[in-house]
Amino acid sequence: MRKRADKGVLSQAKAAATAKALSKLVRKHPLIAAEVALAGTARGIAVAAEEVKQRILPHHDVEEIGDDGSGEIR
Repeated sequence: MRKRADKGVLSQAKAAATAKALSKLVRKHPLIAAEVALAGTARGIAVAAEEVKQRILPHHDVEEIGDDGSGEIR
């Protein structure tokens, strides 16, 4: 139970620190903040498009990249 409570406090502290850093970035460097937001949005769209592609065409001919000796199951 204590671990669970600590995790909640830690995640709240991380969220608060992130919000503070983002607000400072937006106030002091609004153009950089806008560029970061656009880059994140573009990356999100690319990931979403790949997820949709995987759901529609789950068995396309592209193999996963991995080391032969890594022990990964392919």
